[in-house]
Amino acid sequence: MSSTLLSAALAAALFATASVRAETHTITFINQCGYGTPQLIQGANILSTGEPYVSNGPFDSAISYLQTGGCGFNGEDCTLLEMTIANAVVAGGGPSADISLISPHSFSVWSSFAYYGASGGCDYTGANCAAANCPQAFYYSDETQVQVACQEDDINLLIAFCADATTIDPSSIGSSSAPVPPSSSYVAPTSTYVAPTTSYTPTSTYVPPTSSYVAPSSSAVPSSSFSSSSASASASASAAARCPNRKRSLQAKRESNATGELEKRVALENHRRHARAHGGSLY
Repeated sequence: MSSTLLSAALAAALFATASVRAETHTITFINQCGYGTPQLIQGANILSTGEPYVSNGPFDSAISYLQTGGCGFNGEDCTLLEMTIANAVVAGGGPSADISLISPHSFSVWSSFAYYGASGGCDYTGANCAAANCPQAFYYSDETQVQVACQEDDINLLIAFCADATTIDPSSIGSSSAPVPPSSSYVAPTSTYVAPTTSYTPTSTYVPPTSSYVAPSSSAVPSSSFSSSSASASASASAAARCPNRKRSLQAKRESNATGELEKRVALENHRRHARAHGGSLY
């Protein structure tokens, strides 16, 4: 083999090796939901939770979804994106991506993707699934028409949640003008329950009745005046009126007897005085 042919073969090999090593792809995320965490998984490895991921070479058989708390590790019960991003080595080859709602996956959040970069020939090309039963997703494994391919080398992929990636300007991706997820500052309502104050103050104070019983005076002092005896009898009657009801009858009887006795004594005393005044004798 001549030195010319050897040099040409070596140059071709070096060029091919340099071309393979130069392959690169970037996966970028936009989450405009205000909640959830993007997941980029290849095999058993979580490669990204929302930050851009760069693959220096073919990026095969990876999946992505928005983890909202109810998704399995492989995206079960959630909207799933599948991708293989690699430069074409044969005609018709190259990157391919899709959205899958094949059981056990199901719609969970608005999801989309679009290619961007390289020469720009695949910009805005992708799929958008904004609601359950969207026609852009797989429901059965034979629905291969929903797969989206791109024939450009070193292509990149934008994955968006709660946004349509096929409408986002590729030139804004990764720049300050790129769509920014809305800030979701949820402030829980402050609910301060103040129990009603109930201060019960009784307004009625029970005072037991006072019963002051004054026994009638049993010592009757005869006087020369019948009016004094009457006053004493009246006083006794007044005292008896303050006695409890159950003793009134007995007291009245006693007072009647006392009055009669007093009258007899007064009459006897008057008779004696009269006799002495006329020099008579008492019998």
